[in-house]
Amino acid sequence: MEERLQKFLNRAGVASRRKAEKFISAGEVLVNGKKARLGIKVDPEVDEVKVFGKVVKSPEKFLYIAFNKPLGCVTSRKSQEGKQTVYHFLPRSLKDKVWTVGRLDFNTEGLLILTNDGELTQRMTHPSFDHEKEYEAVAHAAPTESQISKLEQGVRLGNEKTRPCKVKANNKKVFITLQEGKYRQVRRMFSVVGLELIRLKRVRMGDYELPKNLKPGEHLYITKEELGV
Repeated sequence: MEERLQKFLNRAGVASRRKAEKFISAGEVLVNGKKARLGIKVDPEVDEVKVFGKVVKSPEKFLYIAFNKPLGCVTSRKSQEGKQTVYHFLPRSLKDKVWTVGRLDFNTEGLLILTNDGELTQRMTHPSFDHEKEYEAVAHAAPTESQISKLEQGVRLGNEKTRPCKVKANNKKVFITLQEGKYRQVRRMFSVVGLELIRLKRVRMGDYELPKNLKPGEHLYITKEELGV
């Protein structure tokens, strides 16, 4: 079945549709040996598509994996300064088949979704789709009503203001639910209102909650429907 080239590249996990369009415009995408043009359609079962000289194929089967990221590892595929990556915990048969939906920094633990579904990745990470991400934070002190209100209304991070969010506090434990994913956002938001984070853990993405019996470093297969996307 034919589909737009940029949609196919996104579905195959090559890039977002916008970035795929840039690759096409730059002449880095070949279809049957010829430079592709924006707007063309391809049939992945018939046409040969290459990006940067590498053949792109449709995933044979979409995989959806919930992973409990431990502290002290990175979400990039390649190790940085000898640090362990989340892919170290996956079986060899999976390592090159899936990627992470978004990221968690070195000192943040909890739920990561891994998949080979490019369209789902786009839907779960682009802020226009409003998918929620919930974090459990432990602060050095219980937040005041004023601090909670500031977090809920949004704070300024550099030249941007964060979107309104949900915050629930129980003494030093704070649950914060976002619909966006800026770089180290929760830590930076807490810092702006004068709260120091001791621990940060993601406990939900979309409709899917981190299972209480899934230990750090463990993974399990889930369905797309469980994510609510």
